[in-house]
Order: sequence, then C-alpha cells, then structure tokens
Amino acid sequence: MFIDTHIDTLWAMRKENRVFSDKSDQGHVDLSRAQSSGLLCGFFTGFPTESQFITEQMLAEWIKMTGEPKNQMTRINNIADLNRLITERQAETDISRHQIGTLLHFEGAAGIDSSLHRLYIYYDVGLRSMGLTWNETNQFATGQKGDKNRGLTSEGKDLLSAMENLGIMVDISHLNDKSFWEVVDHTTGPIFASHSNVRKHAQHNRNLLDDMVVAVADSDGSIGINLYTSFLETDGNQASIKSAIKMFEEVISLTGVNHVHSGADLDGATLPNDMKDINDIPRLLELVKEDLSLTTNDLEKIKTENVIRVMKKSWK
Repeated sequence: MFIDTHIDTLWAMRKENRVFSDKSDQGHVDLSRAQSSGLLCGFFTGFPTESQFITEQMLAEWIKMTGEPKNQMTRINNIADLNRLITERQAETDISRHQIGTLLHFEGAAGIDSSLHRLYIYYDVGLRSMGLTWNETNQFATGQKGDKNRGLTSEGKDLLSAMENLGIMVDISHLNDKSFWEVVDHTTGPIFASHSNVRKHAQHNRNLLDDMVVAVADSDGSIGINLYTSFLETDGNQASIKSAIKMFEEVISLTGVNHVHSGADLDGATLPNDMKDINDIPRLLELVKEDLSLTTNDLEKIKTENVIRVMKKSWK
C-alpha cells in the first residue's frame, strides 16, 4: 500500500471523457489501476484553482466522484477515517473490493474569498490540503511564474493561520521562493510539498533548493517526488525511472528517509518513457529500496508513514 499526494484525475477524466469506475487505457489512474497498484489513499485535485467558479466545478466533480458507490472511494476527513480504511484493506484479500481513500486537495487558493468564508465551507465539505497558489499570482501569495520580489500578502498570512487552526495541510509546491520562505516564517506546524523535486538535479523553478528541502524536513514535513519529466531532468527528454530514483536519493541524502514520499502528479504529468501509469509506482518504490540499500521499515516510511505523520500533526 502507498499514499500519493497529487493526483489530477478529476480534471483529466473531464478532458478525456472517461469515468473512474471504467477500466481505461487513457491517462494514468482509474479504479482498476488504483486497486491493482495498491493505492491506499490519493490526494485528489483536478486542476489549478484559479477562481471561485473553477474551484466549485472541481468541488462538484469530487462530490460526484466520491458519492457514486461504483467508484469504491472512501473520503478521508480525519485520521480515524484513514485508520478504518487501513484496517479494511488489510482484511480484504480481493483487490477488486479494495476501497480507494480520497482526500480533497486544492491546487491553489484563488477561488477563496479574502474574508475566508468559503474556506470554512470547503473545509466542511472535505478540504484537508491546499496550496496558496498554482503558478499564478493571487491575493494571497505568489506562484513560481510571478514576481520574484513578491511573497505573501497580509491576506495570505491570515489564510495560513486559518488553515492551521482548521487543520488543513499546507502545500508549498507551486510557490515562488520568496513566498516559500514567508510560509516557513508564518507557520508553526509541518509544511509539505505535494509534488516537487530538487532543483540542483533538474533546473526548474517548481523544484526546491537544498535549503528548502531541509526547511520542509525541519518543520517535520515531507516532499512528494514528482514524475513529470521536466521536473526530473533539466532536459525532460532524458528523464527515466532512474531520474525519479535519483530524486528520492537527493532528498534522503539531505534529510534522511523520514521526509520523502510519492507525489507523482499522475494524470497531470508527462511521465518518462519507461513508466506508463500508477502501476509503475510500486515498481519505482521497490527500486528505490534496492538501489539505495534501504530497509523494509525505510520503505514503509516512504510509502505511507511519512505522509500519515504530516496528516496527524496538521489535522485537528
């Protein structure tokens, strides 16, 4: 079993005219492939959250997707929900009966009003993880394509406080560098990267500098390794599964095994040519164990325990 903290299937299904319960050769994730891969829980987002309209479209898709019994999805709102899911999965040997845990994640906060009224509504519906921006600049913070000299706004600091008070995980994956460091300064709990890599190994502004990786670890957070080719290698055409293993190695060399996990960006990424879909994640993680000479306990941390720790420390 493993947890992945960034899956873009909601929006991908709309674009590709497919449904989660039907087995498909399109995209990276559907029910059958999620079950066969051993996915325990996915952080499901659909697309960048750039406006209230788009946010509520995504929310409607998530409610519909998780409300249909044939999709075999279990909403995860708290650790008790997750623990129940784990117990059920351990007891059920027939993978076709495996429930897939789903956690609602917003990839950006621009759809939330500055007074934060919608934040509380979205939390009540199931929001448990969020980044302050996608790549854009909004009223709260600055994404990686924004002005490098602009960071958080006062509204962004208020949003962070509200997120921490509610128990919404703070994702830093799309922030520019200045916003990243201001999030570090204005949070007291763990921060995490739902889908980011290490910049010294692949020169992309969406990737993290070494001191940022260490800062995430110092907060007791974790970094989800992204399988998008352009985030794995500076020349994305050269990316392979070995590039992904290298990214795990880079984080582990800086922080140890307690601060890295899978955040593959499935259904939102161009994967390396030697990877096809979610069924390649278990193979990748086993290769990480073998190539980096990790223990079985180390692997379990990467597969589930590191993310669960951040959940426990973030959620109320």
